[in-house]
Amino acid sequence: MSVHGKTGPDHARKPAELKILDADPASHRLSQKVVKCGPGHRLYLAVPKGEAPAEGWPVLYMLDGNAAFDFLTEDHLALVPGLMLAGVGYDTDRQFSRERRTLDFTAPDLTATGATADGIRPDHVHEGRMAGGAAQFLDRLTGELRTATEEGLPVDPARRSLWGHSFGGLFTLYAALTRPGAFARYAAISPSIWWDEALIRRVAAGAARLESPPALMMALGDMEKRSGASGPPPDGPAPATMDFVQGLAAHPGFAPEIHVLPGHAHIQTIAGSLPLALPFALR
Repeated sequence: MSVHGKTGPDHARKPAELKILDADPASHRLSQKVVKCGPGHRLYLAVPKGEAPAEGWPVLYMLDGNAAFDFLTEDHLALVPGLMLAGVGYDTDRQFSRERRTLDFTAPDLTATGATADGIRPDHVHEGRMAGGAAQFLDRLTGELRTATEEGLPVDPARRSLWGHSFGGLFTLYAALTRPGAFARYAAISPSIWWDEALIRRVAAGAARLESPPALMMALGDMEKRSGASGPPPDGPAPATMDFVQGLAAHPGFAPEIHVLPGHAHIQTIAGSLPLALPFALR
């Protein structure tokens, strides 16, 4: 089955086991809660057990939180005992909410056929889904969801980072380009540039030039070149993704840190990115 086929990969329907929530790691306290905003979200929190620094904990927000915390292990947490993690998921028992993430993680496009006044329109790739809600989701992420995540916790507002995989990686790039001050660091993992490459390139072209850009890292596997269901097996990192991210140095001025993960297919880069992205959020 195609990784990006219209019917969706098998892992898109996989239930989230979330074994990490039953663990008692030495470094963090684990919890979860439901937030009744938007379509309904689940927040998964890993809060350091030690005493917070005077300025508060640095925090890494992780999109597709159901899946992100499903891949998270005690060993990962042990790498970053001073980092708070916040998985922002949907109120579902699956790792992914396919319809919601397609809407929330894709850029608005006022020029698209059938688009509303705020750029919401039918997804041109996945029949029956809607797309273009990234601006609205970014408002929710930095508003109600941020408030619910950080309530009662000592968080350093100058050290918030954002991590996203696949469509979440595409949204991470969108957020960095359109609202670079929303987070201090951005980690885009296997971003779905393929979904509408022309659109994300227009977003980049319209971004303001940055004199002091936030830190940006990208990771992708060397076995996830997009070739379609009937094409040959992937044999390298996606060329369009590499070209796009490297081009952000010229405009708007990022200095992207790029990692190619050997032997990693698309879904495997979630876990493969964590030993890189977690310490990145602590720098």
